Amino acid sequence: MTATPTTSADLFRSLGLSLTVRAATDEEGAWACVLSRPDGATYEIESVTFFDVDPDTGEEWVVEPGPTRVLGVLAGGDVDAEGEADRSAAAAAETEARTFLGDEAYELLLRFEEDELEED
Repeated sequence: MTATPTTSADLFRSLGLSLTVRAATDEEGAWACVLSRPDGATYEIESVTFFDVDPDTGEEWVVEPGPTRVLGVLAGGDVDAEGEADRSAAAAAETEARTFLGDEAYELLLRFEEDELEED
């Protein structure tokens, strides 16, 4: 990374990441996403669905993935780890995301996600 990014979008660009999306085959409205680093390393998300919510009515609708939404998945997004298997899977996903992004970038991403939650 060069200058310290101040947003998730800046982080995406500073890492030189690219994003490839396609419709997932397992669920309508779901997407398969692949993040790629300049060195060829990839991080794959087999199936994810993104929603926007009207703050006044609570109505949700499916939206297409973008770089910041996909990075949010790497940060843990809205994962609810209820059982031991869920916690184990969440820990493994965190390790994989941290390895893909690097410790410094991963910590920045977590901070950006936390700041965004505080704004809501």
